[in-house]
Amino acid sequence: RRARRRRSRDAGAPVTGSLADAVPKRRGREYRSKADLVAETLRELIADGTIAPGARLRQRELASLFQLSPTPVREGLQKLESEGLVHFDVHRGATVTALPVERLEEHLRILVVLETLAGELAASRMTPDRVAELRAIAEEHASCAEGDPRIRELNRNFHFCIYESAESPMLVTLLRFLWRSFPMGPQFWRPHDESRREHALIVAALEERDVTQTAALLHQHVVGSMEPIRQDRSRDAIDPPSVTPAPEFGKG
Repeated sequence: RRARRRRSRDAGAPVTGSLADAVPKRRGREYRSKADLVAETLRELIADGTIAPGARLRQRELASLFQLSPTPVREGLQKLESEGLVHFDVHRGATVTALPVERLEEHLRILVVLETLAGELAASRMTPDRVAELRAIAEEHASCAEGDPRIRELNRNFHFCIYESAESPMLVTLLRFLWRSFPMGPQFWRPHDESRREHALIVAALEERDVTQTAALLHQHVVGSMEPIRQDRSRDAIDPPSVTPAPEFGKG
């Protein structure tokens, strides 16, 4: 009983640290609605690891951090639920989804198809300016040491530069939605040296506008992320050890 009371007091403690620092920085941005502000901010914080898988999102404390009423906070959380980033439980409220290994692999299989298609379209429509932009991103990514915090964002920029070169807004939208299901990015489990070597080969194929080679390289690039995940099948969910678990947020 004493343990239960102690947990209750701890659960009501105010949020401190990076989350409390991150929210005010985003309040000045322009959003279509207050619910979009909540959804986009939490989406970014989940993606960069500030809010870890399994963390509880307490509506009252989030409302305080965002300086909003509970209604837009609840609506923002519902948006994230529709994207699979959080789920609601009758007793626990909203919790950041810890993606099971099987579901993660399923999402990667979908990514293989969409990314290969994006590569084929991009290769057929590639311009010298786009190649130069892609090469600059790849070179900056390659210059990072293993563990550099810039790697994840540069990797994302590299892939989305290819997607946007496909000149298919619907395809980019689908890929953006799919990437959101990977809190740390779909290539999080890939060794950095392997990733930068493959990026260089992809840039070369796109520069040559070689549709077949580009598609083959991107297919292998995504498939290569599956093997480390398959080795983790004994685990119930992916929870990267480098991410510090987020605090519980005020009960909603």
